[in-house]
Amino acid sequence: MNKANDGKLGLWGVIAIGIGRMGGGMWLWTPIGVLVVVLLVVLIIKVSKK
Repeated sequence: MNKANDGKLGLWGVIAIGIGRMGGGMWLWTPIGVLVVVLLVVLIIKVSKK
């Protein structure tokens, strides 16, 4: 189970890093960027609690 959870967290990390690199960080300050970050954080917290 731990390996499965690590895999999910790793996947989200790769997605977040990929988006950040593509946008050069500027996307974080757009409404869509903020929404994406919030959703990612919520999903990561939910996965971590399980």
